[in-house]
Formats: sequence, structure tokens, C-alpha cells
Amino acid sequence: MPNWFLIYCKKEDEKRLFINQTCKSTYEMKQQVHSPRMMLLNVLGVFILCAHAVSGTSMGAPEARIIGGSATAEGDWPFMAFIYEKPTGHPIRFICGGSLINNQWVLTATHCFETPNRNLYGVRLGEYSRSVTSSNEQNFNISRLVTHARFDRVTYVFDIALVKLSRAATINQYVSPANLVAPGSCNDPSPNFAAGQCYTLGWGKTTASGTTSDTLRKLGSFIVPKKLCTIFTTVNAAKYGSRVVSGCQAQYCGSYNPGQDTCEGDSGGPMVCRHSDNQYYVHGIVSYGTTVCGQGLPAIYTRIADCRGWITRNMRP
Repeated sequence: MPNWFLIYCKKEDEKRLFINQTCKSTYEMKQQVHSPRMMLLNVLGVFILCAHAVSGTSMGAPEARIIGGSATAEGDWPFMAFIYEKPTGHPIRFICGGSLINNQWVLTATHCFETPNRNLYGVRLGEYSRSVTSSNEQNFNISRLVTHARFDRVTYVFDIALVKLSRAATINQYVSPANLVAPGSCNDPSPNFAAGQCYTLGWGKTTASGTTSDTLRKLGSFIVPKKLCTIFTTVNAAKYGSRVVSGCQAQYCGSYNPGQDTCEGDSGGPMVCRHSDNQYYVHGIVSYGTTVCGQGLPAIYTRIADCRGWITRNMRP
């Protein structure tokens, strides 16, 4: 057995049982694959699974959750957008997160919108606690809803949307735009982050059978290399509803620590990573994951670097 396997499977006592079970089940899966190429891919998959047990997103509804994340403070992430349904003219149901990217545009996921009728949705900026109405909050109608024309409900490729607010937001310490990662292609290497720190943000469920979080939460994460993302989604295709991330699709896997997950309530929200300038940049949009959350597999994100041209072209008056 290679040394790196032993090194990464040796964790602190409280995590050892979880990781051993993960490594064992992945090794058994590898033994069932007879192709030499697939055996090699699965060995690499064992490496990542043992290094960092990871989790996914539910496809039962256009929502996702953060399980096992940590608390944030009001104003920590001033670009976070709270998207809700308002079929009667008043907020009815929280559906997705999003990111304010200038004073009048919010970036989110296409699958969040069951209908293209923009009048059925609203956006709140400056939201922190859903149970407390704060003077920091700003509510908006939607004047334009732009969903990606190439969004595929089978593969979820191009799961990205733009929402134009009915007026310009007032920029302050609680409401301000996010930075977007620079344009790139699927062949670009992953950027180097200061301290390698990324977070996924949202108000999603904190337990699989619970309710969505009252306050905004964050979940430490990292971006999985594209080839390894293909391994995870290929070997576990049935758990992903037969969706596989491959080639130059504008998608990537994001993974988490053991006992953590994204699922109902977090779709459309961002993964942000800290760069060498000490600023956080949006790298991805929560899109989907395993059909049942918490299976120790990555969530799938829409890759912003591949979509910068689309974003720029569609942010017009």
C-alpha cells in the first residue's frame, strides 16, 4: 500500500473511524472495477477521500443546506443575497442564496427559478438573521431575470443566472459587491490562494431532517482538481442522478471536512476563496450534488471563471 495512503488515512482519534470506513468502502469499490484505467482513477479517488471526506447537495428541490458549518457575524459577508418567492406580493418562502456583484446585479443559479416570471421572486440584501428584521436589510423586486440559454436540466451544465434589482442597492458595510475570479478556461491550473482558504455560504439546513438556518453560516471547503472530480462523479454516478462532471464543462467539485455538507437552502450561493491580496473572490455557485445528502461525496459548483464572458454580456440595462 503506498505511503501517501497510510499518511492521509491516519487522522486524529475522533475522525479515525469515519475515515477508515470511507477508505474501506472506496477500496472495495475499486476492487469491483476491472479496467486498469479505472483502477488508477479510483486509487486517486481513495487519496482524496482519505485526505478530506467530502459531501454533496440534494437534487430533490432547487435548494441546498450547510451541515456542520460555523456561525458568521452580521456584516461578515456583505455581498450575500437572500432570494425568496413572493407569489402574492409578499415574501412566502426562502429558495436560494446569491452574490451581489455590483450595485444592481445578483449572481445565482438558474435552477432556483421554477418559472421565468420575475414578478414571483424578490431579493433581500443585508440579511443575517431571518427571524429578526434589521435596519440593515434592503428588499428589492426583480426588473430582469436572465437564465443561461444553455442550461441543461439533465447535466446541470451552465447552472447560472443573473438577477437585476429593481433599483440600485445602497452600498455600506452590510451591503457591498463581491469580487469575481478572473476569466479562465478548464485547462487553467487552480489559482494559488493565500492560506488555501475557501468557504461556502448559506442559510441552508443544519441537519438533514431539520429546518433552514436562521442565521447565515459558512463551511470551510476546497476546490477538487477536475480529473478527480470526474472520478468521483463517474464512480458514483448513480448517487449523482447519473450526472458526471467531465471535459470542459463549466463545473467543479468542492469538498468539505467529515460530517459537513451542502443541501437544501444553499443553492445559488457562492464558494469564495481568499487570494494573495487577502480579498475573497467568488469562484463557484452551488449547483447540485448527491441525490441524498451526506454521502461523503463532493458538491458540484458552476465554475465562474468559465462564465465571465456570459456575465459581462448579460449585465446590460
